[in-house]
Amino acid sequence: MMTDLNLTDMETCYKVFKREIIQSIEIEENRFGFEPEIVAKLADRRVRIYEMGISYDGRTYEEGKKIGASDGFRAVYCILRYNARSAPVGIQFLIYLLIGAVAAIANLGIFGLLDVSGANLAFSAPVAFGIAAVVNYLLCVTFLFHRNARWQNAAEWLLYGAVVVSIGAVDYGITRVLADADVTPLLAKAIACVLLPVMNFAGRRFLVFPSPSRGPWEPANG
Repeated sequence: MMTDLNLTDMETCYKVFKREIIQSIEIEENRFGFEPEIVAKLADRRVRIYEMGISYDGRTYEEGKKIGASDGFRAVYCILRYNARSAPVGIQFLIYLLIGAVAAIANLGIFGLLDVSGANLAFSAPVAFGIAAVVNYLLCVTFLFHRNARWQNAAEWLLYGAVVVSIGAVDYGITRVLADADVTPLLAKAIACVLLPVMNFAGRRFLVFPSPSRGPWEPANG
């Protein structure tokens, strides 16, 4: 689903590589996270993978077996970390919804704190949105999008800022309209947070971080 590969056992641990391929890959994981990491990075290079049957006798923990529950959680993390940037747009959007949810919680929480402290709407809404935008950016470049995919740092930040300001204006407008319609400010802000994910994702995915597709697989005899 993430890599466009159909593997029967990613975690087999038995892997053979052409030397020039494995030497060209920076390996970051040092435990069982290596498996999803290397598969994702091979998929990024569109290197064909061939599976062959193997047999082995599994060890018990008394005999030295090392894998545990934490390795399973790490594997899920690695699948997301190393595949999300090249995943299909639909999957990226689902991942972005998680990122957007974290940013929305930050947005709503900061707005609520400012609101109960007596700050007016014209101040609290933009400030909360701006802080949430920073949280969103950091999560996006950590887990979902390639930094400097097309733009250099300054241009990327300027474009990101333009997207944030544009969507921030929509966020404020929705909040203002609802508040003027006698909806409580916190509820108005919550509704605005729910309505904006598609615009946020589209602006980031297609304008700020427009990553190229993985491209075609190498020839079968490559």
